[in-house]
Amino acid sequence: MEDVAEKVRKEESGFSRRGFIKGLLAGAGLVTVGVHKALGQMAGGAAKAQPVRGWGVPEGLVKLNGNENPIGPSPRVVEAILQHAYGVNRYAQTQDIYAKIAKLHGLPVVTPTSPFGAPAGAWVTLGAGSSEVLYAIASAYLRQGGETIEATPGYGNISTLGQGWGCTPKWIPVTKDWQHDLSAMKKAITRNTRMIIITQPGNPTGILVPVAELKKFVEEVSPSIMIFLDEAYIDFARKAEDRVGGAYLIKDHPNVIVARTFSKIYGMAGMAIGYGLAQPKVIDELNRNKGGRPSMLAVHAAEAALDDIEYQERAREVHNAGKEYLAQRFKEMGIEYVPSESSFMLVNVKKNSDEVCKRLEAEYKVIVGNAFQRWQMQGWLRLSIGLPEENEAFISALKQVLTTI
Repeated sequence: MEDVAEKVRKEESGFSRRGFIKGLLAGAGLVTVGVHKALGQMAGGAAKAQPVRGWGVPEGLVKLNGNENPIGPSPRVVEAILQHAYGVNRYAQTQDIYAKIAKLHGLPVVTPTSPFGAPAGAWVTLGAGSSEVLYAIASAYLRQGGETIEATPGYGNISTLGQGWGCTPKWIPVTKDWQHDLSAMKKAITRNTRMIIITQPGNPTGILVPVAELKKFVEEVSPSIMIFLDEAYIDFARKAEDRVGGAYLIKDHPNVIVARTFSKIYGMAGMAIGYGLAQPKVIDELNRNKGGRPSMLAVHAAEAALDDIEYQERAREVHNAGKEYLAQRFKEMGIEYVPSESSFMLVNVKKNSDEVCKRLEAEYKVIVGNAFQRWQMQGWLRLSIGLPEENEAFISALKQVLTTI
């Protein structure tokens, strides 16, 4: 754990944390006096007096509820933003990102013919966050009603959107080991089924559907039913083969749509950019149902993020080390948890979730996800993985709360 923490602090994509912050301070005077002062104190080492200081949050706050990347932004991303900041008065967009994303997933690359919008015949669509892509998917295929099939507990975004247009969700409970019950999902298919949603890995479970099982499932489902694979967290999977995802299924299956985001492994939650992958006819349909597009700065930042492989590896390393540390502490405390391939863990503290979350925040400034509020899972928390000291602060606070509740 100490080695990982040291890397986070001293090796931000080849820069030291101190050098990175000082570089920001010198860059074009783009920070306010207050932020300038805070960053200056960090660069000078003043933050050592405070035991917990996470990236992008107020000093002393341990924020483990948003599934954000705790190691701060990639310096390449910040550099790209600063480099193009003085061009935000123009509409111009770079189109190179479409080719980069297509190549990343082994899909055909289409030459752009215009500086605006997706290239004609593209297999990629961009959104202002993957949320816009998800909205476009629901709008394109669920406005005429019908049924969706999705695991529970699950993310639920598209099925919930569909309800607003008269579409009925069928919620299929996960198995005892928290897996998508693909057999039960297949049995739930009727002539009214419009879409099947599979989250890879599951949210809040963090469990992956094995690649071979997913492929078999897709091949057995009628091509008239859309299959949506939400891969927001798949880049956190430990094995490289599990991070490939379902894009390779798209060429042979025109009913498959995949969505990913730059908010998680790429550390760009505040930039709001994501993308969808599908055959060109489906992409055209999604583009007709979107309400906007990501900003010019977000697109340039995303391009830079794709190139920073070291940053992605470091983020994965920090998350994996954090999950191992937390798993060991939970075992010592006798607390049930779900082994996760994501950037969060599902934890059963066997106490009132509302009370635990309330006290963690009020008494220790530790914020975690309340699985009872969202999924009616009493006693359960969904915990985002933080920096080593953030994870340690959570464990220390949780021990105190659980002994007095």
